[in-house]
Amino acid sequence: MPGSAAPAPADEPDAGVPEGHVLVCPAIGATGSGKGRDVTKGYEKSIAKPLPLVPTPDLVRVRRRLLYEFPQAGGAVDFVLCDLVGKPFVRLGHLLIVGPPGSGKSRFVRRLGEELGTGVFRVDGSNDAGASFGGTERRWYSAEPARPFMAVNRFLQANPLVLVDEVDKAPTRSDYGRLWDGMISFLEPETAARFPDPCVQAELDLSWVSVVATANVDWNLPAPLLDRLRRIEFPHPGPEHLEALLPALLAQAAAERGTDPRWVQGLTGEEVRVLRRAWRGGSVRRLRRMLDVLLPHREQAAVRH
Repeated sequence: MPGSAAPAPADEPDAGVPEGHVLVCPAIGATGSGKGRDVTKGYEKSIAKPLPLVPTPDLVRVRRRLLYEFPQAGGAVDFVLCDLVGKPFVRLGHLLIVGPPGSGKSRFVRRLGEELGTGVFRVDGSNDAGASFGGTERRWYSAEPARPFMAVNRFLQANPLVLVDEVDKAPTRSDYGRLWDGMISFLEPETAARFPDPCVQAELDLSWVSVVATANVDWNLPAPLLDRLRRIEFPHPGPEHLEALLPALLAQAAAERGTDPRWVQGLTGEEVRVLRRAWRGGSVRRLRRMLDVLLPHREQAAVRH
């Protein structure tokens, strides 16, 4: 109609929303009765309140720290971080990280979130109930909001990461919907910007939430899901990476034992040779178990002397 105002672009901030913030949930729908009155309890800080966006940190520093822990994954680190170059706030394209068991995929996503300053909300792909990723209807006793909105609410950030761990192991029965189907609808940019949450009964702006899925294989995933995820190979470390892996693994072991990592000495040449004979590359979890056996023997020897 002549004289009508043109609609604002989707990325243009709403009036009254501070720069660097997003009004994720403008309001909630009519509560109804019974369980409906309680479904938004605990979400008060995320409803009708602008939430901050985590700014993009120094990517050179992030890259250096990630390569310190994952020396075999330089290609994966660079692929992820290149997506953030020049962006004022963290928003990754949705990712699928594929690699063999024990290669460190899940830990990489957690460390990525820590270094970027975003919260990481884990969804267990092998156990998460089918349609619950996109939220469940308020009429059900077990009604819950969509997993991405749960992540926003937990960290009070508009752009957390949602880790869908072992997405290739998701149940394939569709009696109550499949995890894959719930993810597919969310991964559409236009849908995420106006996501119809059946529990909150409102359209949510979840367009800044990044989904990072991990899988051992991807041949069994549906094509529509693969089309919406950028695939990254995450390799096993080889024997040439052993000494580069050890400092971070020792620091991790020290932290779990309640010891300041700065007081943990590096392994001796003989200890490294023992590990090199026993570990020929492959699972980082297996290497860590070897360290868990080696370190108590070192501590016992120190006490005897």
